[in-house]
Amino acid sequence: MVLVIGEILFDIFSTYKCIGGAPFNFAFHMKKLGFPVKFISRVGDDSLGREILGFLAGHGFDLEDIQIDQDYPTGSATVDMSMKSDHSFIIAKNTAYDHIDYDEIRRLLSRYQPDIIYFGTLIQRTRNSFELFQKILNQKSSKTISFCDINLRPGCYTEQTITASLNASDILKLNTDELAELMPGSGDMASHKVLVQKLMKPHCIETMILTKGEKGSQWFTADRYYKGLPEYSLDIIDTVGAGDAYAAMSVAGILKNLPFERILPLAGLFAAHVCGIQGALIQDSAIYGEFKKRLEN
Repeated sequence: MVLVIGEILFDIFSTYKCIGGAPFNFAFHMKKLGFPVKFISRVGDDSLGREILGFLAGHGFDLEDIQIDQDYPTGSATVDMSMKSDHSFIIAKNTAYDHIDYDEIRRLLSRYQPDIIYFGTLIQRTRNSFELFQKILNQKSSKTISFCDINLRPGCYTEQTITASLNASDILKLNTDELAELMPGSGDMASHKVLVQKLMKPHCIETMILTKGEKGSQWFTADRYYKGLPEYSLDIIDTVGAGDAYAAMSVAGILKNLPFERILPLAGLFAAHVCGIQGALIQDSAIYGEFKKRLEN
């Protein structure tokens, strides 16, 4: 089972809105790829929250895992797409997912032993959420892999949050901008390999996944290095959710015990499909069917 704890919200574009949040995007892909998923989040008792609950029910998620907050609104993020190849978010503060009841998650962990726990930093942006979430990570079984997609959003993390998240990570995924943020002052001449090793060793991270946009990706372990080059050409509609798609296919490949050499091109191709649609979620079930076959063959 894959346990995902984090935000679900509405991404607000200039002409439309859609359900998003990196943890939810990841959970959606994993579920559509056929993996058992428990997605834990919290929404407000408002119209956006009810819309989210209807969407989740329509896609087979267990609504008992979604908490309803009577005091705080459903999360939202305004998306700036002024640059076609990139995007930025203005994330609403003090929303329902900042007030998740972690006692329910502790009870869940007492009943289940997930294969993987997925998390990011946004869900830890308040002091209280950070402390409660770290207790959850400390409670997990040593057999459960912790997968951190760091997702650094301006104003939504602290040095303490980053350090604790890195220390808790068996697998860390980040992009080149986030690597530069975590390793300031390293100099433009330092290779990604050198920077990654400097980050992995003090935090005992077993595997690090570095995404580089149109330049592909790199995976690192303590003694191995893997490089994924883009071998596809798809028109880019927007890049929202591409990293979440990459993370989902990476975890899918790991759970299927595929060698890293096979996972990298699969993850890159899956992310490219998301870049070719509007928003972060693929609605064409045939695409998921195609990748399910690829994961088995």
